[in-house]
Amino acid sequence: MHSRILDRYVLGDERVVVAIRHHWAKMIEPVFSAVVGLALAVWLASNAPPEASVLALVAWWLWFALVLRLAWKLLEWRNEWFVATDKRLLMTYGLITHKVAMMPLRKVTDMNYARSPLGRIFGYGQFIMESAGQDQAMREINWVPDPDETYRRICDTIFGPEGRDPDEDIGTQGGRADRAGGYQDERSQPSGHDEAAWEVSHDDEPSYAPVGYWDDPDITGPIPRMPRD
Repeated sequence: MHSRILDRYVLGDERVVVAIRHHWAKMIEPVFSAVVGLALAVWLASNAPPEASVLALVAWWLWFALVLRLAWKLLEWRNEWFVATDKRLLMTYGLITHKVAMMPLRKVTDMNYARSPLGRIFGYGQFIMESAGQDQAMREINWVPDPDETYRRICDTIFGPEGRDPDEDIGTQGGRADRAGGYQDERSQPSGHDEAAWEVSHDDEPSYAPVGYWDDPDITGPIPRMPRD
């Protein structure tokens, strides 16, 4: 990868997994248009009658515009990079206004991989990223060269070497989420007879004592007078 892109956008503690440009097949259409325009301009300049010389001049100007378009597409192609690290996905694009799209790997919930018939012939593919958020900075990645190897590398980085998401391993070991958002092992929870006091319910006990609940005699009434000697 170009060192300028690495120095600007890749962090020092990131490990670069994939760093690629778009496939060269993206330049087939601009090159083909320029070649066809050149052939048409040469044919008109050679076979057009003298009274139609303006038509040949217009064809040359159109061919010149196609050449400028080809140069612009080539500069864009050289400036576009797709980078995958062990933490995020990056895509740089734009010639006049340089832009960088980024997506953390932990936000990628699905990645679809497609290859059209032309993609199978020339060796490129398309990735479609599904993210957990609503706004996606980068969703479609087209013209991916060597798509099979690139797909395997990215999937190995997202799901780990054993083919599963490391973030999900915590919740599959008999643990449960606590209030702080973490996980606790159920084996460390207290048993039924050792439950905390705040978990004990006293709803079934009476809130007052009805008359006759105790066996003590009724002591209400006038105080008896003591006999005098």
